[in-house]
Amino acid sequence: MTIISLLLVLMAERMTTKSQYWQFDYYFQRIVHNASDIHSHSQAKQNWWWLAIVLVPTLLVYIVVQRLSGSFVELVLSTLILMVCIGCPVVRATYECFLQAANRGDLEACSLYAEQLGDEEGSINSFGHNLVWQNYQHYAAVILWFSALGASGALLYVLTLAMQEHLTKTAHPAARYATAFLHILDWVPVRITALGFLLVGHFSKALPTWIGHAIEPNVPAKTLLLDVAKQAEEIEPDDEDCTQEPCMLVRLAKRNVMFLLVVIALLTLTGWLN
Repeated sequence: MTIISLLLVLMAERMTTKSQYWQFDYYFQRIVHNASDIHSHSQAKQNWWWLAIVLVPTLLVYIVVQRLSGSFVELVLSTLILMVCIGCPVVRATYECFLQAANRGDLEACSLYAEQLGDEEGSINSFGHNLVWQNYQHYAAVILWFSALGASGALLYVLTLAMQEHLTKTAHPAARYATAFLHILDWVPVRITALGFLLVGHFSKALPTWIGHAIEPNVPAKTLLLDVAKQAEEIEPDDEDCTQEPCMLVRLAKRNVMFLLVVIALLTLTGWLN
């Protein structure tokens, strides 16, 4: 059922434009808004209220899915939850706008789109690397957690990611706890994803980087992934074409997602996954 849900969702996500009701952020903002009265409690409770928002929905989904285990209803429910969790229309729209601005030679607009994607300096040269990171967070990591724990796994990851970003943006004192929790959730998936880059990219060049980072427990997930991606995809600088780097790295990320799907399909056929 895992591979069926993944194929259905990725095909639908690619062929259609999600309305707000199929976007995770729409529901997350409602959850955070309804929980805003928690800030009137003690500081200790303020530091841990986010954990309840992450764990309670995850546990509820896990219980419901377990009760429906093996049924057609479970397949439908898991697929619908995955559809909401996976992807990020905002990032896709930003990427398309960047390409349009680059094609008409508007470098100032390109820099603004780079800032929107998380680059504080608005560097055009790092736009592709930010896309690789976003692809991991909104596709590869969600796919891997869905494969491991089903719909509850995908929900656990995207809730933690969204909460960490929310707490960091609002300078909440609990941000460091959420960041530490997200680091734990990223530890295995980011190493699997980076390993995929080796196999679909320049293996011999990227392998030493992957090994060096993989055995270091405290290396940030983003650092590990981007360092391996830089080695796995050789890009010759082209000052006249700022679309080359992001397009090549996006292709690398897409090849890696396909690789993950193939591995999941093989594990399903051999009985290792449901």
